[in-house]
Amino acid sequence: MKFARTGVKILVVVFGFGAVCVLAERHLAALSPPMNLTKADSLPPVETTYPRRVTVAQRLQTNATLAAFEEAELFAKVSGYLSDVRVDIGDHVKAGQVLAVIDVPEMKQELAEAEAQLESNKSSLESARRQVDHANANLALQTALAKDREQLGEGRNFISDRTLDQVHANADIARADLGVAEGNRDHAANEIDVATATVEKIKALLAYTQIVAPFDGVVSRRFVNRGDLVQAAATATRATPSAGSLFTVQRIDTIRVFCDIPEDDVPHLHVGDPAIVKPAGFDGKPFIGRVTRFSLRLDPETRNMRTEIDLPNPGERLYPGTYAEVSLEMNQRPDALTVPAAAVGSDGEGNFVYAINDNRITRIDVKIGITDEGRTEVTAGLSEETLVVASTKGVPPLRSAVRPQMARENSSPRTYDAESILPATSRGD
Repeated sequence: MKFARTGVKILVVVFGFGAVCVLAERHLAALSPPMNLTKADSLPPVETTYPRRVTVAQRLQTNATLAAFEEAELFAKVSGYLSDVRVDIGDHVKAGQVLAVIDVPEMKQELAEAEAQLESNKSSLESARRQVDHANANLALQTALAKDREQLGEGRNFISDRTLDQVHANADIARADLGVAEGNRDHAANEIDVATATVEKIKALLAYTQIVAPFDGVVSRRFVNRGDLVQAAATATRATPSAGSLFTVQRIDTIRVFCDIPEDDVPHLHVGDPAIVKPAGFDGKPFIGRVTRFSLRLDPETRNMRTEIDLPNPGERLYPGTYAEVSLEMNQRPDALTVPAAAVGSDGEGNFVYAINDNRITRIDVKIGITDEGRTEVTAGLSEETLVVASTKGVPPLRSAVRPQMARENSSPRTYDAESILPATSRGD
C-alpha cells in the first residue's frame, strides 16, 4: 500500500516537472529574436521629416494701454454761477448737447445796452443821411443861382462884382456843408459797425454760458455741481486738466491701443501688420486688429517708437486706461519653407541641417529666416523633397548608415490669416 502511494507521488512529480519544462521552452522561444532579421533592421533609428510650407511671422509681445479715440477737457470761457448741471459720469452725450449752464446776469444787461446803442447809432446814421440830402439840395440851389447871376451880369453890368462874389461864396459854403454831412454819415456808419461787433461779441460770450459736448461720447469725469462759482479759464493745459475743468468727455466708439516698439524691431514694423490684443480681464477670444499708425520717431530716453492700433468698440466693452498685452505679427511671410526649429544647427561654418541620403547622414548648409511657433524658415539650401533629420541632438556621425523613421509632428503653428482680419470689426467674447 505504501509502495503504491509512493509510486503515484513520483509520477505526479515527473509530470509536473515536464510541464514546467515545456512552458519554459515556449517562453524562451518567445523572447529570442527571430532568425530572419535583416541588416537594415539592426541600424540605429533616426526621426526624420520633410520641409513644410506654412505662414511665419516675426512676433513681438509687448504691453499696451487702451485710450479713448478722442478726449476733451471742457472749461468755462466766462465766469459765473452754475445754474444747471444736466449730466453725470457715464452719461452718453451727442455733439452740441448742453451739459451745464452758467448764469451771468450782468452780461445779459450788457447785451441789452449794446443793442440799444446799436439802435441809437442806426438813428444817427439815418439823420446823417438826411443831412447829406439837404446839403446836396442846397449845393445845387447855390450853384444854379451863381450861374444865373453870371449870365445876367455878363456884358451888361446888371450885377455888381460884389454880388457875384457873394453868390459864389454861398455855393462854396454849400459844397463844404455837403462834405461835412457826408463825413457825419460815414462816421455814423462806422459807429453802427462798432456797435454791431459789440453786440455779436456779447452774444458769443453768452453762448459760452452753455457748456456743450464737442462730439458724441461719454462723460467720464465731472468736477462741478449746481451752484458752484466757475472762473473763466485762462491758462488751462492738458497737463493740469482739473485746474478749472468742468467735465471730461471721451469718444470710445473706437479705442486706441498704444504700445512701444523696441528699436531693434522698428525696421520690421509696417502699417497694416496684424495685431492681437488681449485686454486685462478678458478671458475669451482676443481682439484682432492692425497697426494703424506710428510716430516715425523714437523716444531718445527709451529708444522705443509709439505705435497705435485702432479697435472698433461698438459695444463699448473696451475701456480707456485698461492694461493689455499685444502680439504683433511683423514681416509676415506666407508659404515659407520651414523645418522644425530643432532640426537646424549652427557652428563656426554657419547654419546647417542633417539630411538622409541613401540612408546615410549628410550635412546641408542652409540659410534661415524667421523662427515662429517652433518652426524655422529656410530661405536657401533645401527643397521640399529633402528628407531632414528632425533634431540635431544625438545624430550619429556623418556618413553613418541609419534607419529613417518619420517623426510625428504637432499641428501647424498658430497663425492669423491677414485677409480674415477686418479693420472695421473686432472680435472678442
